[in-house]
Amino acid sequence: MVEGCQANKGCIAYIGISYLQKTQDAGLGTASLQNKAGKFLQPTPSAVKAAAAALTSKTPANQSLSMINGPAADGYPIVNYEYAIVKKSQPNSTKAQDIRAFLHWAVHSGQDQATYLDPVEFQPLPSSVVNQSDAQIAKIGS
Repeated sequence: MVEGCQANKGCIAYIGISYLQKTQDAGLGTASLQNKAGKFLQPTPSAVKAAAAALTSKTPANQSLSMINGPAADGYPIVNYEYAIVKKSQPNSTKAQDIRAFLHWAVHSGQDQATYLDPVEFQPLPSSVVNQSDAQIAKIGS
């Protein structure tokens, strides 16, 4: 997508935030998007955090939630949680344990801002969503 836009003057495309450095290196701009409150915002860490924070209390136990155009006045209008879709019942206890261990790592150690999140412009999960994730992970068995 980055190469395609770079090759086509006037191109408009949605390119995920994790490719921000590549778009900047290619000399492509970043559009400000209008949120529900009428503000035009860039996908800055504070705007992404504001959007997520406004929806944290509305996140259901299964964590399935549209976060598009949320209620935060200073929130970026396109945010989402990253998901892993896993069967609750695994073929054996070793596989279930391995999956639980990996997902636990992703939700806890993998939230290290400097090591894992900053390089791809992601933000950490809100603590209540981490707790919900732990509850979902605990359901994985054999």
